[in-house]
Amino acid sequence: SPTSTFEIIVSKSLPALAIGTVLGLVMIAAGAFVFGIPFAGSFLLLILSLVLFILSVVGIGLMISAVSKTQQQAILGAFAVGVPAVLMSGFATPVENMPTALQWLAQAIPLTHFLVIVHGSVLKAMPPSDILSNLWPLAAIALVTLTAATIFVRARLQ
Repeated sequence: SPTSTFEIIVSKSLPALAIGTVLGLVMIAAGAFVFGIPFAGSFLLLILSLVLFILSVVGIGLMISAVSKTQQQAILGAFAVGVPAVLMSGFATPVENMPTALQWLAQAIPLTHFLVIVHGSVLKAMPPSDILSNLWPLAAIALVTLTAATIFVRARLQ
């Protein structure tokens, strides 16, 4: 292929980023305008958080895709990673109620940080410093997963 590994990763990431951002904005708008949920925080920080969250999840998906040999393996891999990640993120049960080892593991899950940001932005007008304390882990997870995906794709192509 005449394309570089970086070009492959970008071409796979941008459509997911665009679609995810639009869907996230639609959900935020539906919450505010259809369901009347008050929005008390910074909209710009929420959008930045949404973009970093999507990049983190796309990085995880690309890593799973790069190590899978078949589509069935990729689907099962996404399921095997995704379901426990959602359950451990604090969506269903508070992270504070989990054993210490799982609390540490939950910090590597992008949804854990994004849920705190969304909850704080929508309902509590969370200060920017608190949002940034949950934003930098999203940026780190996105950087690590997209870098690892690039390395895995490069190894796969060679």
